[in-house]
Amino acid sequence: MTVLRLVPLIAVLMGLASAQSKVVTISEPGVYRIRDLFRGADVVALVKIVSGDTESYDHTVYKGVVIQSFKGAPRGATLYFGPFVGEKLGWEYVLFLRNVTKPITPKTTATASYGKITYSEVFNEGYSSMETSYVCVFDGKEIAQKCDYGVRVCTDYIKLPKSMPAFPPEDNDPPFGCRWVRKSLLISLLDALGTPNK
Repeated sequence: MTVLRLVPLIAVLMGLASAQSKVVTISEPGVYRIRDLFRGADVVALVKIVSGDTESYDHTVYKGVVIQSFKGAPRGATLYFGPFVGEKLGWEYVLFLRNVTKPITPKTTATASYGKITYSEVFNEGYSSMETSYVCVFDGKEIAQKCDYGVRVCTDYIKLPKSMPAFPPEDNDPPFGCRWVRKSLLISLLDALGTPNK
């Protein structure tokens, strides 16, 4: 008798669990040559993140100012982008963004949100956002040669030209295959991609 009473209870609990579940899609990032990543983006820029909002929208939204533009947005423009959490406020990033067709609206009318905004998306599972920092990982015999401003590029997914050295070298496998390239070299490459007729 006890077994018969448990069957309806289990069926009800299973129904509640399936009614509240969400579908999650897991996808691998693509492998892009940096030239193709550039072509596939609507905006390519060096951006300083000035603020972020993880509360007012359905996903994380950052507000950034364009420091240097290579494609799609003028210097000084304000960009709103996301959806990946973990970017550092006040830091600069090289961003490859795709514009979202419809503006996004906050979940509530909270005064702390950015309001209804035009939004761009970091794509390729977040690998089209590249942190910049001063690091001491480069080649050279002296400290002055080893330390420089760099850009963290995940070279397992973003393929750089063979002429652009990345550190640590390929035989030293860092987490997620992310390596540092000299910022000046990457900026020069992006500038050349943005103005191919130079």
